[in-house]
Amino acid sequence: MAPVLNIINANKNFDGTIALDDFSLEVPKNSITGIIGPNGAGKATLFNVITGFLTPDSGKIIYGGRDLNGLSPYRITRLGMVREFGGTVLIVEQKVREVLEVCHHIY
Repeated sequence: MAPVLNIINANKNFDGTIALDDFSLEVPKNSITGIIGPNGAGKATLFNVITGFLTPDSGKIIYGGRDLNGLSPYRITRLGMVREFGGTVLIVEQKVREVLEVCHHIY
């Protein structure tokens, strides 16, 4: 079975600073995958590349069998890949599902 998300040799460089260095990852369908690492490890850059907020210098981002390189964040969202920017607002009275539904409607 093909992975739902396939990142193949992604590279991103900011004026000589390497943020992603030949990064590859396959995310199987119906799985939960986490990305962990220290500050400055490239996690945010990775998510920005996956969701079209940044373009990789090289490599491929394949989602649902479709190459995402060059697509705008809007188009990627329409394909089902949604980015949530971190914030400090706490929604105490809502269940996780309700919060996710609100986020879905925002994007």
